[in-house]
Amino acid sequence: MTPIKLLRLAWQSIRRSKRDFIFSSIGIIIGISTLLFFTALGSGIKETVLERVFVVRQLEVIKKTYDVGAFKSEGLFGSKKLDDALIQELEQLPGVLSVYPKMKLTFPTGALGGKELIGKDIRGELVADGIPATLITPDEVDPGLEVVFKDYEAISCEQDTDCPTSYACGAESGLCAGIACEAARGEEQAACKGPAYCHEGRKQCIMPIPVLASPKMLEIYNGSIHTALSGSQGALSKMPRLSKSALIGFEATALFGRSFFLGQSAGGDHDTRRFRLVGFSDRAIDLGMTMPIGYVRRLNAKHSGRAESASEYHAIVVETESNDATAGVAQQIEGMGYALSDKFENAQRASLLILLITVVFNLISGIILAVAAVNIMHTFLMLILERRRELGLLRALGSTRGQIQLLVLSEATALGLMGGLAGIVVGFVATLVVDVIFNDQVTEFPFKPDTLFYFAPWMFLMCLGAALLFCWIGALLPAMRASRIDPAAALTGR
Repeated sequence: MTPIKLLRLAWQSIRRSKRDFIFSSIGIIIGISTLLFFTALGSGIKETVLERVFVVRQLEVIKKTYDVGAFKSEGLFGSKKLDDALIQELEQLPGVLSVYPKMKLTFPTGALGGKELIGKDIRGELVADGIPATLITPDEVDPGLEVVFKDYEAISCEQDTDCPTSYACGAESGLCAGIACEAARGEEQAACKGPAYCHEGRKQCIMPIPVLASPKMLEIYNGSIHTALSGSQGALSKMPRLSKSALIGFEATALFGRSFFLGQSAGGDHDTRRFRLVGFSDRAIDLGMTMPIGYVRRLNAKHSGRAESASEYHAIVVETESNDATAGVAQQIEGMGYALSDKFENAQRASLLILLITVVFNLISGIILAVAAVNIMHTFLMLILERRRELGLLRALGSTRGQIQLLVLSEATALGLMGGLAGIVVGFVATLVVDVIFNDQVTEFPFKPDTLFYFAPWMFLMCLGAALLFCWIGALLPAMRASRIDPAAALTGR
């Protein structure tokens, strides 16, 4: 029997027993739709948690500490330094995509601003760190802005045209420096061109310090803090929900070396500077502001009172090539005598929990498919009993046992393909319906995703393969029984 004749016979059998095949496919459709639904749901939640909340590919290397009672200590001889030599060493590890340092401000700093948002300036503490400006991509900071994420006090030049507006090239230093200016209080901007302003202490035009904020901070504010503030009294109750576009260009004043709550810095000196928000980045500190690392290095040297604060980093971020490479890179870093921040352990726990939940729901899908396989086996056994004469005639005309088995398995394959495709469609439509309900009924909360589901090509192939597998399992015993039919007994009715 040729393959074409085999397929033709299988199609004739399906058409003749259409009703039986439709009822048999219901279990497959339900099982495959639930399998696709829960697999995509687990992947979607994992994508949100590991890519937006924890950013698992970014490992933050810190100094190793030990618990001593209620305190943490770096040990009797201190811990290994986080410096440029370590960065070069980490860049050589397999699976590492990029490495960059982070340096925090190590002295008290206050902040004053917010009048343009709520009509009144708010005083508070400023938490900030620095990263290399070269890490920020154009999509994180609009290059068309007047102030971009760069260190304006470290721009090399040969002539004045190489410098920003209100800056000139220093003949001795080879760096751009603000031109001299005089301005009365409240007229600092009028004395300088462009976004530069006249610094009262330096008597020269300077650019606002460009800073970045984390999108997580915006999510937390809109999702939780705004709700809490709306029930308060005073200016804070009028705070609106904020968007990235509305905040770009926001300016406030930083009081470096002087805090509203912590007093003066150890260095005894203080300085007042403006800073301007120029963009949002996942590389920025979760709670606070991130500026080019050159600013932090110079500010620490001036205000902290400790020489090492300008040469050592507080953390080094290692970005891996993929999520799969993260665990291996983390193991190598810990083997070098360094520690990782709590984010990595929290991400591992979250990933394991999501995996377990996904496995449990997929087991439910597997049970549904197993029940469907039993139903398919029962259906095929009944069909073989009804077609006993037909199968006996095929054997009498020369069909081998293997060909009879292939005939039954071909019918099961057609059932699996149709049931699998229908299940994929039903499952996909179910995800769309759930997404619509989720976005319409669930209020905003931090890191609320646009969709709960994530689809990848392998999911559809897996669902189709599962449908075929369980149909073949259900049809295997009937196929073997059909191949053992005795032609003479079938044709004589015995």
